[in-house]
Amino acid sequence: MLELSEQTKDKSGRSRPNGHYDKEFIAEVVGAVNEGMAPRHAIECYGVAQGTLTGWMSKYGSESWRQGRKLPVAESIKRKVVRAIEQGKMSIAEAQIAYNIRCGGTIRRWKKEMKAENAELAAPNCSVMKDKSLENKAVSSDKPADVKALQQALWEAELKIAALNTLIDVAEEQLKINIRKKPGAKQ
Repeated sequence: MLELSEQTKDKSGRSRPNGHYDKEFIAEVVGAVNEGMAPRHAIECYGVAQGTLTGWMSKYGSESWRQGRKLPVAESIKRKVVRAIEQGKMSIAEAQIAYNIRCGGTIRRWKKEMKAENAELAAPNCSVMKDKSLENKAVSSDKPADVKALQQALWEAELKIAALNTLIDVAEEQLKINIRKKPGAKQ
């Protein structure tokens, strides 16, 4: 019986009758990654799929390996980082250090996502603002007063947006639910 099971194995350690990997093979692969082998190298050497290796490492990997994995960042933290950078309070490099973010590209991606989200939220309001500005020009021909009124309206709108974003961030953090729609999500 033992000889039969040895004959039915292929080179990758998968047994042919049921299609499952042997426990010894799994332990060997997980042990190699725990000892420092790069996961990509283990995938190539042992011929396993990336998802399979990830599942094994999540289930059988060492605690130190699991702690080294990146965790999802809360939306409120992303917004805080992006706002601080856009307001000039810190640079991308300083944000990486302060919030333990490995790559500056991650922050740049967050900035793009927030910009797209803000554009999406502001899109319906653009037509309303155009209508109001046309009404103001028709009523008053004094440009300095119009400019001051528009600047005041802009300042109030920005203040309102900041307040609403803060309110949503607090609600998401306390209630542990995502309120904002993800960019590109199906409606």
